[in-house]
Amino acid sequence: MELPIAEVVQELVDLLGAKTVAVIGDVKETRAVQKWLAERAPQRPHVLRFALQLATMIASKADREMAVAWFHGSNPHLDDQVPMLMLRNDRLETVQGPLLSAARSFAAR
Repeated sequence: MELPIAEVVQELVDLLGAKTVAVIGDVKETRAVQKWLAERAPQRPHVLRFALQLATMIASKADREMAVAWFHGSNPHLDDQVPMLMLRNDRLETVQGPLLSAARSFAAR
């Protein structure tokens, strides 16, 4: 994805909501998300880009609410871990494969 990061953030906010984007971006307030849209680059743009890839994949097969639920819920394909918390807490290199596999499995249903 070569979209400018502000567009990535906007699409994520549109799909998942500012609170979820804040969690994924590892910030405490949605005010930081609003700044990413206007002036400041996030500290973890690669995580946000990957989250958009996952959200788009899921939303293409389900509605927005289901995509939000996927990011918030414990996932049996991920040993009952929560995808948005994995994106926030773990190194992307560690969780990218399992998250992509879980999203593909969900989208294939």
